[in-house]
Amino acid sequence: MPLFVVSCTDQEDSLEKRLATRPEHLARLQQLDDEGRLIVAGAMPKDPSNLQAGFYGSTIIVDFDSREALDAWLAEEPFLREGVYAHIDVKPFNKAFPKG
Repeated sequence: MPLFVVSCTDQEDSLEKRLATRPEHLARLQQLDDEGRLIVAGAMPKDPSNLQAGFYGSTIIVDFDSREALDAWLAEEPFLREGVYAHIDVKPFNKAFPKG
């Protein structure tokens, strides 16, 4: 299946929305992980030692049958729906390492 890198940029001053929506966001990622389709996912904090400083956004690498299937999944993304993400960029990804 094709892999995709999804780079998400947060809206300014969206920390409260991010924290409130996080459980729903994580549940969807957990489902992908349970299905073996989540390669990596994580947030990009502005200050790793002070999460109250906010986030630049998030990056995930996922395995979907097609870009259309990924777009359908993204359409239901809680962080997008609730206005945490200002922008989402998707690029195809060819994994080289780690092997296996």
